[in-house]
Amino acid sequence: MATQDFSKLYYRTANCLTSDIIADFSPVSRVLGADTSTGMGVVFTAMGTRFDMQYAAKEAFMAADSYESDTRSIDDTPVAEVMRYVRSEIIAGGNVPEAYQALTEKIRKGECVYGQYAEYESGCEEADVLFLISPAEADAEKTAEKFTEFAGRLNKSCCCTNKYKDCGYLLLQLGQTEAANAQAEAMAGILGKYKEIVTDDGYVLDTLLIQFPELSERIRFIDEFIYEGKETIKEAKETIVLHESGIIQRLYPSRSVDYRELFADGKVILPVRSGFDVTDSGLAGGLGLYEPENLTAISGRRMADLTEPEHDVIITPCACEAAGLNCAEKERVMTLLEYVCHDTERP
Repeated sequence: MATQDFSKLYYRTANCLTSDIIADFSPVSRVLGADTSTGMGVVFTAMGTRFDMQYAAKEAFMAADSYESDTRSIDDTPVAEVMRYVRSEIIAGGNVPEAYQALTEKIRKGECVYGQYAEYESGCEEADVLFLISPAEADAEKTAEKFTEFAGRLNKSCCCTNKYKDCGYLLLQLGQTEAANAQAEAMAGILGKYKEIVTDDGYVLDTLLIQFPELSERIRFIDEFIYEGKETIKEAKETIVLHESGIIQRLYPSRSVDYRELFADGKVILPVRSGFDVTDSGLAGGLGLYEPENLTAISGRRMADLTEPEHDVIITPCACEAAGLNCAEKERVMTLLEYVCHDTERP
């Protein structure tokens, strides 16, 4: 289960001498790509107001994804953990900015933050695989049908659902560890029944691996599951632009899939991230909804990267990232599951 000990975080963070550099890779101290700190950067902004957290409230809730800062820090400063702590203190002190209060309360009540969400479940509890559909997925039923079809190629039965929403991801991001752990405890017995637990949401994956380390060998991201059945995939001779999962690349690189091998008959392009595009789509598991204008700006910049090379299709394994990127309303980004199941909307 998740734990939080700020006494350790404080001293590690206070020793960070690279905050200006880190700030360039984090949305915490910037608005629409412009650094708004006074030169001390994201870390010291948060740390300097340890006892007056309300002064760092806007920056804290803009910290949609601080994992990039963690990976860039030469002294392993845990920026993501610090910002989770800052949010929790702001909430505990009743200092949440008015603009953020409605969404914060929605998260604390365990409600889904995605407007199109509708609870869905299919299959049986005796199945081999539990497929946790991203709560950001607009059509859970259609997604379940595709996953069931693909699982059938591997002779595996499945239960598909989105009823657990983000599995507590946003509760953890707001530092509401007690509530997140309570949700995990309620899920533990159910998850333990399945041989495999698969999700198409990188943020759900992150939560599962944090909350259920004893099940890590059973927990898989969607691309790992699809890679297992790569021999069943029809030859793809197209030029594919791939938007990778930032969660996988930064936190769980050992779980990375070789897409060039997965689509050996095609051409796979992995565009680099430019400028401040370190939050990927900007949706960040739902945190990006705190600042919708930032979300569309960040997704728009990332889409500029993805559409620049000549290509036939843009795909991403993460349904949450697909939803975020499609907020830019440019070219439609498909999920990996859609692509390998030959969706009728495929270009």
